[in-house]
Amino acid sequence: MNSANGISMVQKTIDVLSYLANNPKGAKLSRIAADLNYPKTTVYDILKTLLDNNFIQYSNPEKKIYIIGARVYTMGISYLDSSNLLRIAKPYLVLLADKYEKTTFIAKRSQNRAFCIYKYASVHADASTGTIGDQKLLHSTSIGKCYLAFDPDAAPLIDTIELPSFTPFTITSREALRANIEEIRRLGFSWEQRESHELMACLAAPLFYKKSMVATISMTGLYNENEDFNAQGSEIAQLANIISQQLDESDPFMVD
Repeated sequence: MNSANGISMVQKTIDVLSYLANNPKGAKLSRIAADLNYPKTTVYDILKTLLDNNFIQYSNPEKKIYIIGARVYTMGISYLDSSNLLRIAKPYLVLLADKYEKTTFIAKRSQNRAFCIYKYASVHADASTGTIGDQKLLHSTSIGKCYLAFDPDAAPLIDTIELPSFTPFTITSREALRANIEEIRRLGFSWEQRESHELMACLAAPLFYKKSMVATISMTGLYNENEDFNAQGSEIAQLANIISQQLDESDPFMVD
């Protein structure tokens, strides 16, 4: 009897998820089945279920290359509380949000989107948008543009991601996006002003560990043309640098 036949479907599903987690560039069905020594029909059924439930997604729909999906992040919320990254950053983000009466976030990137893994809303915040697990597009959010600017693995996506328009202020030109990214690199922080939501503005800065970008911190509130976004952005960038200097390699979130 094939040893694979004696393994439960639950264990096979775990094996498929683990396989994709250890292969961040993704894999096709045939490669997964061959490497795990499971029947293609079994792996197909597992992949379809995981895909339907957002545990995995396509990195290339045409070639049917599977990668870990957004829901894996949201299912790990209880684990996040043990993260050194969160433990270090939380006090700073609470103080920042309360100072400006806004909402602060930490986000990680997965392929062509970013996902919020932490949120703190000041009790006096004028608006509290977004939740943990929310997906953020790269071209229209400060979090996403932060990755395009400071993460070498994300930078090539400038040439390939779609640029849908959400408001009259959304960047939909690659030339304009590249110019925006260059300015972000020069200043050390990113911003969006009514680009993904016509009433909202957001600033973000990158967190680094050993010169590799591992996350972003950001602050969001209602757009106010009288605010000094440059001063706030510089403050967030300085805060990101302070947090980055305290990050620990033992934290699993130090690895993208």
